[in-house]
Amino acid sequence: MTEYGDYITLFNLDHIIFIVGLIIIGAVLFIKRDTVKENSKMITVVILIVSIFQQILLYSSYYFILDFDLGESLPLQISRVNTILGIIFLITKNEKVFRVLALFGLFAWLSYLYPSRVYGITHPIGWSFFINHLVTLLLPFYGIIAYNMKIKTMDSLKVFPWFVLYVAVAYFVNMLTDGNYFYMKHKPIFAELHDIFYIPLSLVFTLMLFMAGEWMYKKVQKVL
Repeated sequence: MTEYGDYITLFNLDHIIFIVGLIIIGAVLFIKRDTVKENSKMITVVILIVSIFQQILLYSSYYFILDFDLGESLPLQISRVNTILGIIFLITKNEKVFRVLALFGLFAWLSYLYPSRVYGITHPIGWSFFINHLVTLLLPFYGIIAYNMKIKTMDSLKVFPWFVLYVAVAYFVNMLTDGNYFYMKHKPIFAELHDIFYIPLSLVFTLMLFMAGEWMYKKVQKVL
């Protein structure tokens, strides 16, 4: 129990609602992909509005409900970084930004399937989590469908240095704020493992995740 209610647990009702919502919206995106492509301008505006609303909901919730603790409230969780990248991509249609958001967004699959310190659907930050992860998880596929964006061979190696930079910034800010960015304070797994081991292992895992994601996106692109 937290001061503001329970965090969700694996496959409880809130978690199942999150998963079912993703499946339904994702299915519509793929099944109606021709319609999505034909109406991409309007849909892009809707996604932009939803993303901006989610940012307002998130940070106003932290300000009014959680007192804007610098260790929790800055835009330095990787899902929050990805929201900003998503907004930039939707405005610019930049291929380099797409490449980073598509591979960074792979972490959203992990946090969505194995939620750590996530509020339920009745909490404003729970709603923010739901909206954020729906957009983060589906935006790469939307980019492929609507704008013919591509993940190419070796993109994983091109994006990886940006991730190393992100981890370095998150680690430094965590030191200053006693923060939990990239979940380095409250580790979802190997909670007792020292950072000197946890961070290098996380980087190795991330590189493998990016390479697997590169392969997955290339397969999906052939179908779409």
